[in-house]
Order: sequence, then structure tokens, then C-alpha cells
Amino acid sequence: MPATEGIAIDDRRAMAALLFLTASMQTMDAFSALNSSPWTAESFGADDRRAKALREYIAHAVGYSTLYSILSAVIAGGKLGLWIITGTVATNVYLVWLYSRASARGRDAGSASWANQGG
Repeated sequence: MPATEGIAIDDRRAMAALLFLTASMQTMDAFSALNSSPWTAESFGADDRRAKALREYIAHAVGYSTLYSILSAVIAGGKLGLWIITGTVATNVYLVWLYSRASARGRDAGSASWANQGG
């Protein structure tokens, strides 16, 4: 018996919305736990070592959020599981683009250290 059998349409829609939102926020949490802000990425974009490290941590955040998304989708099952995957993929695409753009802006500006760094 499907997990959603016997649940009203409005209840399933509400559940799908919550799963979508939760998956998106879980992806944001993964990025915030494993990366500094896009502003920081832009501030140090010209530093090749830091830019490489940023790409590595972005890959970790995408991998972590995707793994948990897939596991959660399997647990939720059916169409509800698809909302989890959709929320994660949409947020990962946005965040990868945002961090990549920030790093490129920093590289283009020659930003490799804090602007107000003393000494």
C-alpha cells in the first residue's frame, strides 16, 4: 500500500510542499556548513589555492545533499519523493551557479585577500 493512500489531495500537496522546502533548506544547510559565503568566495577568487578548495567543498556539499535527498526520496516514495529530489536539484543548481559566479568575479577583480588587511 503506498504511503500516501488514504491521504486527502490537499494533505498530499501540503506534504509535497513541505518536502520540497525541507530538501531545499537541507541543501542550503549543507552549503553553509561546508563553505563560506559567496561574498567570501568573491573576496578571495583570485587566490588559486582558495578557489580550488572552494570547488572541492562545493562538490562535497552537492554530494552530501544529493545523497540525503535520494535516501529521503526512497523513504517518502512515489511522487512525494520526486519533490525532495526537485528541491535539492533546484537549490544545488542555484548555489553552484552563485558560488561559481562569485569566484569568477573575485578572479576578474584580482581579489586575493581582505581589502582592509593591515601591514
